[in-house]
Amino acid sequence: MVRHRLLAACALLMLAAGCSSSNPDSAREAASPSPTTTSLPPPALASAKGWLAYQIKAGAQDRIWLTHPDGSDDYQAFPNLPGRTLHPDFSHDGKLAFDHQLSDPYGTDNVYVANADGSGAQLVAACKPPTCIQRWYPAWSPDSKQLAVATAGGLPTADNPPPRMGIAIIDLAKGTVRPLLDHSSKTGQDMMPRWSPDGRQLVFYRWRGHPEGPDAEAALFLVNVDGSGLKQLTPWKLGCGDPDWSPDGSRIVCATRPPTDFVDAGPSDLYVLRPDGSGLRALTNNGPTGPRATQPRFTPDGKAILHVRTASQDWNLPPKHLYVLDLATGKDVPYLTSKDIYTRPTPQPTP
Repeated sequence: MVRHRLLAACALLMLAAGCSSSNPDSAREAASPSPTTTSLPPPALASAKGWLAYQIKAGAQDRIWLTHPDGSDDYQAFPNLPGRTLHPDFSHDGKLAFDHQLSDPYGTDNVYVANADGSGAQLVAACKPPTCIQRWYPAWSPDSKQLAVATAGGLPTADNPPPRMGIAIIDLAKGTVRPLLDHSSKTGQDMMPRWSPDGRQLVFYRWRGHPEGPDAEAALFLVNVDGSGLKQLTPWKLGCGDPDWSPDGSRIVCATRPPTDFVDAGPSDLYVLRPDGSGLRALTNNGPTGPRATQPRFTPDGKAILHVRTASQDWNLPPKHLYVLDLATGKDVPYLTSKDIYTRPTPQPTP
């Protein structure tokens, strides 16, 4: 939960160099790009255009990388931003949003918007402590005019999280931030909002409990973009999180025991359901001793699930590779495997 990750990050990032608040225009590292695939992309990605974003961990820092779906032109984005770059999301009009953790005493998370290739990154709607500690997990609206973000506000203490959690919507043209959900952190932490393709609803997951304890739980929720109609979609004990919508809006995918919060070793499986909560069924069955399948995203054609698959239950152990699960056949095939660790795969949507 944010109370644990935030405090650890603060101590680490206070040692890092300060970062520019705007226009880190250089998108690529000096190192030559190298291919990351060992074979052609699976059919669901063979015709995909644009970019694929993912994260890797360099030392203690998560960084966003970009590649084409065929594995070419692979490079680190935003090298001029020190610290952590996280949670990429592409718009339909060719923009890339992400969050960046500042090297201040609070480890403040802010949202940036860049071009799809990582150039021209600009800070939007700055988060200013102590009222705002975190705006993170940015998600583009279908019309590319707004971003939904998870929020945290108020001063944390050594044993407690920031007192307020929720979800807000950033209007990029106006530069305004509209709270959608705002509640006590005792209710839980809202994570990873995702827009429905018709722009009317957000799906997200709420996490509660201790990240290293047996009381950790997670459930999917749905809310209208005006803040009304909050509805729980999955049972707490299932522990489903990291949701994503299919491009046609008919299905939602989630993964049990999302590693952002369930930090201990354990099984993770992919589930799919309808937006009204019906039709919940498992797509994988890794069992009590199997690997973890997590951080799912629909491919742009909606025919497959791009996800992270580990070799064991322990999230902290490599390898973590990208796989593609074909929904018609159930076949789960490796996709990007040349690096030890890939996380948070995010394909650019079809314009």
